[in-house]
Amino acid sequence: MVSKQAVTIAVVAIVMLAIGVGIGYGVAGTKVVTVTSPATVALHTPLTTTTTVKETITMYTFSTVTRTVTATVTQLQPTTVTVTVAPTSTQRVVEASIRQVIQVGPWRLAVLDVKEPTYIKKLVLGTWSYYQAAEGMKIVIVTLRIENTANEARAPFADLSMTLVTDANKSYDKAYTYQLKNVYSITSDIEEKTVAYNELDPFTKVAPGSYVEGDIMFLIPQTEKPAKLVIECWPSPFEPKTVIIIKLS
Repeated sequence: MVSKQAVTIAVVAIVMLAIGVGIGYGVAGTKVVTVTSPATVALHTPLTTTTTVKETITMYTFSTVTRTVTATVTQLQPTTVTVTVAPTSTQRVVEASIRQVIQVGPWRLAVLDVKEPTYIKKLVLGTWSYYQAAEGMKIVIVTLRIENTANEARAPFADLSMTLVTDANKSYDKAYTYQLKNVYSITSDIEEKTVAYNELDPFTKVAPGSYVEGDIMFLIPQTEKPAKLVIECWPSPFEPKTVIIIKLS
């Protein structure tokens, strides 16, 4: 039989053990167990609680729109253009004389006068400059009138080329003042033998329905005389070239 004293001691021991375990959990928060006597102690592991928090996320869905664009593409088909240039043998030849009007292509033209001056003067920057031919040569001035009958402004010398032919059957191209000798001492005798030279500007455009008048200068030997002015006109490669022969004497 166990005595009452022994039972009392055992109960006190168990109570003290329980108090120690509670203090250990409360102070350290960890599993601290103090065993002072061989007794069976039930160890309780702290419960781990997993809380699931639901979050509401608003998702924006962007729709991908595929558009089909119909394009109309017009392809230019290659075009072959055959240009037939009239051979020299089929060129047209027109003969005329001074002051006779000739219509060729868009141009209506005429030779108004022919002079053989000893001296010429040209207006340069508002001042007259005087010139004469080199020794053994002489000046020939051909005055022309050229009218544009087309519907657009044109430069006549883009279509026309001119050559002077002498009685020796020699050809001469247009001459320029830099090929002449300057004359500085102008006497009354020189002034009487001087002709004003109004040079036709090859780059000047002539408006539709209007005309220009001016001079073309040639240099030929003293022993020769101007016989004819040959004008070639070829305003279009689709037409035969026209050759105008204007008799000057």
